[in-house]
Amino acid sequence: MNEVADLRITSVWVYSRKWACFSGVPIVSEGFARTSGKDIVVVKTKPELLPIKPAVGQHWRITGVSTSRIAAHGDFKVNEHHFIDPERCEVTLPHDGENFIRFIAKEKDFRGIGEVKARELWQAFQSSIFNLLQQKDISRLTKILSEQSAQSLIDGFQKYANLKYSTWFSDRKIPPYIQQKLFKYHKENSVQSIIDNPYRLVTFGMPFKAADAIAIESFDIPFGDIRRLIGSVEYALKKHSKSGGHTVASHQDIHSSVWTLLGSKELASQALKIADIGKSYFIDSETGSYHHTPLLVMEKVVAKRLLTLNCREDGTSLEFDLAYAEACKELPYSLTSKQTDAVLTSLASHVSCITGGAGTGKTTVLRTVLKAYSHMGYDIKAIALSGRAAMRLHQSIGFTTSTIAAFLRQEPIDTDSKCIVVIDEASMIDLPTMYKIVAHTNPAVRFLFVGDYHQLPPIGAGLILADIVKSGVIKNTELDIVQRQDSASGIPCYSQSIKNGEIPEELSIGHIHFHDVALDDVAVKCVELYSQFPLGSQVVAATKKLTHDINIQCQNSINANGQRLEFEEFGERYRTDLLLNDPVLFTKNNYDAGVQNGSLGRLTSLAQTADSHGLVKLDDSHDEIVITRALLDSLEAGYCITLHKAQGSQFKRVIVALSSAKMLDRAWLYTAVTRSEDELHIVGSQECFEKSVRSLSAHHKRQTHLAYLLQQ
Repeated sequence: MNEVADLRITSVWVYSRKWACFSGVPIVSEGFARTSGKDIVVVKTKPELLPIKPAVGQHWRITGVSTSRIAAHGDFKVNEHHFIDPERCEVTLPHDGENFIRFIAKEKDFRGIGEVKARELWQAFQSSIFNLLQQKDISRLTKILSEQSAQSLIDGFQKYANLKYSTWFSDRKIPPYIQQKLFKYHKENSVQSIIDNPYRLVTFGMPFKAADAIAIESFDIPFGDIRRLIGSVEYALKKHSKSGGHTVASHQDIHSSVWTLLGSKELASQALKIADIGKSYFIDSETGSYHHTPLLVMEKVVAKRLLTLNCREDGTSLEFDLAYAEACKELPYSLTSKQTDAVLTSLASHVSCITGGAGTGKTTVLRTVLKAYSHMGYDIKAIALSGRAAMRLHQSIGFTTSTIAAFLRQEPIDTDSKCIVVIDEASMIDLPTMYKIVAHTNPAVRFLFVGDYHQLPPIGAGLILADIVKSGVIKNTELDIVQRQDSASGIPCYSQSIKNGEIPEELSIGHIHFHDVALDDVAVKCVELYSQFPLGSQVVAATKKLTHDINIQCQNSINANGQRLEFEEFGERYRTDLLLNDPVLFTKNNYDAGVQNGSLGRLTSLAQTADSHGLVKLDDSHDEIVITRALLDSLEAGYCITLHKAQGSQFKRVIVALSSAKMLDRAWLYTAVTRSEDELHIVGSQECFEKSVRSLSAHHKRQTHLAYLLQQ
């Protein structure tokens, strides 16, 4: 039997991708008796089922089945009422004085308003405060609050007031994660926006079939309704983009998908002829291609900025020559003619590229370019996508570097003074990320792209570096002569052969060792090789399944007797897959903790405190990271990682696990091979290796529009 509990949150235990756990004190109790104020309501559910992120001070109504028990909290015993996966979680607003005061004083959305001011508000306006907030009557509020605090109060109230519609959405089976997006964009008009067009749910991330069922069942939308037809095309475009990173599609690319969604060939043909009235997509009348509007806007913004920079001219040849001469004084050897061209082009251009494979001297050129820019008084912003790549960039060039995410959290560059943004490992940058970088910088800021467009394409949509090079409009100096042979390693030349689609004459040569084994034996061989020299070794694989299998086997082989990381939560004991001294990988950004998605380290301590489950020592910075409950869900074994996690990083000894995965093409293999600094082991069948070398890279199959826009 369902019970109802109204509570004020006093503690948020966990809010991660998997779980949200919070607790609070009852306000009104319908389902259980409250005894002497010693009751606590504990809620554990999936975060996507909550309308907003829980926070201390919020008021919630929980509906579902609860279990009760008496538990010790310090020196006190309290009645805990546990709601595990409740049927419904709703945010409510307080209606009496003391609860209003606590809510305003505790909730972070009402910054600058403490308990004293909250009490003054209630004493002055009583329950009419809610009408003032609804009417946004800032003039009366400023009699007690500053204008900034009054606006903060109005904005915060509006956020919670909109949540009164969550029941309406829940009754129509619209999940909370979609509700959150609707409230953020449409605010108090959220309900009306869906009544007007239920297929807006597709725009906000709901699968078409689910939105279609809601539209037909709750709003009686006919099968041939234009809103339904447009919604199917929009969803097909989003699906096409997600499946291959495409930013544009042809009629043929999405016809079968639209047909399947609508269940009618005739309706599909009709839908694909409709230019979306709501402008969620655009049909190019000349080419007949289909563009999802957000992606088209981003490509146009990026193209416009790059073309504007490309046309700019300032400075003098003498200024560049003097800066170049100063930078060259610090070099231990002379640059080649191609490297010199790269430096001078980068100095003379407001936007340019330096590309090339492993060992071709990109780092030397970049270091020289940036020293020259420094001599000319430029503010240098050197950024890379991953934390490891940013750290390696800093070690290579000697200038301050940061991740792109950290750069975007800083104040925007809104000055037109001398500034250059250097994007290293630019092949990893997708369209949305580049759009954010452009939006974050003044139009006068220079850009320098550095990378290797033959590597894996970005995970997200777009193909920024490859499109820039392909356009032939932006100046690009490609360094194609291997300068760093690393004497006996042979890796640069080996990788060049793979990049060119050529099978290396010898599969094992120098520090490269090819292990010809059946695909079923790849994991076992990788574990054997890793076990020989665990420190400094890194296994990379294509799929999460193979990565997981190798991690389990490595752990059993190398660290089987390690103490397991366990923790207690709400009186229950949980076991993780991690053991003391395991290498570990963080799979989610947590900037407060100082880790990024892809950070690697080692589990060095299991010492437990109220706020910690142990320590991880990071490989790059050697910082010790406290494992909080929130971090625990983003931590996994790191003996083996997927290549996408390794991209942008290099390791002394790399073991490449081949497989029959579809993504195993020339770009994948080339990227994997170039992760090694000194010693390389390739494990798999010769047939699989040769097939990968001959298979065209994924970026050849990705359909994008940026190169075309740059050429116009």
